[in-house]
This record gives sequence, C-alpha cells and structure tokens, in this order.
Amino acid sequence: MQSLFDKLGKAASSAATSAASKAEEMREINRLKGEQNEMKTEYTVTKKKLSEYVFKQYQEGTLTDSALVEFCDKMQELRDGIDELEEEIKAVRAEYEEKASVRGEERL
Repeated sequence: MQSLFDKLGKAASSAATSAASKAEEMREINRLKGEQNEMKTEYTVTKKKLSEYVFKQYQEGTLTDSALVEFCDKMQELRDGIDELEEEIKAVRAEYEEKASVRGEERL
C-alpha cells in the first residue's frame, strides 16, 4: 500500500512541477510579447516620423533620391485625390441639404 501512495505522491509532485514550469513559461512568453509589442509600436512611430521627414524634404524641393521622389510623387497624387473627393463630398452634402430644405425636411 505504501508503494501506491509513493507513486501517487510522485505523480502529484510531477504534475505540480509541470504546472509550475508551464506557468513560468507563459509568464516569460508574455513578458517577451509585451517587449515585442512595445518595439512594434516604436517601429511604427519611427517609420511615420521618417515618412513625414522625407515628405517634408520633398515639399521643400530638397529631396534628391529619385526613388524617394517617386514615392513622394505618388503620395502627393493620393493627397490631391483625397482633397478632391473631400470637396465632392461637401458639394453632395450641400446639394442634398439644399434639396431637403426646399422640401422642408430635417436632415439626420
């Protein structure tokens, strides 16, 4: 009977050690993932700052790298398109607001 209790004790001890080891592993992985997420955030912020710096040079006419100029040309083209669409949106809203006021409706 003693040998059965010894075996049960060893199994329980092994399970506890295994659970503690798994918990430690998870803590370490979570710590590393936290550091990784902080670095990813910092990377994104730095990338944005770099982009803004390069685009500012482009706008000032001091950018000389032809590949970067091509990217900035595309960015400027996209910005212009965004601005044009914003103006169209404003025009459509104004048109529909005018129609609604003629009909005496209240816009949502």
